[in-house]
This record gives sequence, structure tokens and C-alpha cells, in this order.
Amino acid sequence: MNLLPNVLKKGSVRQDFNPEKIYDSLVKETSLTLEQAMQITEDTTRFLVSKKLKLITAPLIREIVNFQLLSRKFEKVRLEYTRIGFPFYDLGKIVDNGLEVEDAKELIYQHVKQEYKAVKELIFL
Repeated sequence: MNLLPNVLKKGSVRQDFNPEKIYDSLVKETSLTLEQAMQITEDTTRFLVSKKLKLITAPLIREIVNFQLLSRKFEKVRLEYTRIGFPFYDLGKIVDNGLEVEDAKELIYQHVKQEYKAVKELIFL
């Protein structure tokens, strides 16, 4: 019996959960040591198994990894690993507001750019 959830990818494609993808992304995107990245990966995998989830998404995995980083007091690393973008509700307001495509693109771009700069500033405090 597989205790790991499936991961829902774009286009409604389901994949088996692969902890190596977490490890690889932590090594690539953060300043963690290889040992620290492995421990966070193991902690995240244990958490997912304990919750008995059947289906998860990549953004949810990133949120759980960020929780594990904060649990170990890796606050700056969590900033390095954070996802930048819009909450579903806020993006829905932009899309449903009837803005012209170019206006919506510019609004989204400016928001993401501002958020990126704010997070980058926090990393280097």
C-alpha cells in the first residue's frame, strides 16, 4: 500500500509523489547544506504520510516545506523558497473584473515584481 499521495500537475495529470524533487529544489533554490535539505525533505515526507492525503499540488508541497523550514528556524531560507504570486481570491477579482488583457497582465506583473523586491529585501536584511 502506497502511503504517499499523488501530485496533481498542470492539465489534471497525476504523478507519484517524489521526495527527490523537494530535495533537488531545496539544493537549487536555497542556501541549505545538503544535509539540511535532506532533513527538510524527510520531515516534509513524514508530514505528508501522517496526514494520509490522497492528492496534493506542487504549491501545497512548497507551503509544507516552508512550514518545515520555519519549524527549524530557517526564516531566511524560507524567504528564499517562498512562492511569489497571487492568492486565488485576489487573482479571481482581477480576472472577473473585465479588465483588458494587457491591463490585467500589467497589474499582475507589477504586483509580482513588487512582491519579489520586498522578499529580496527581507532576505538581505
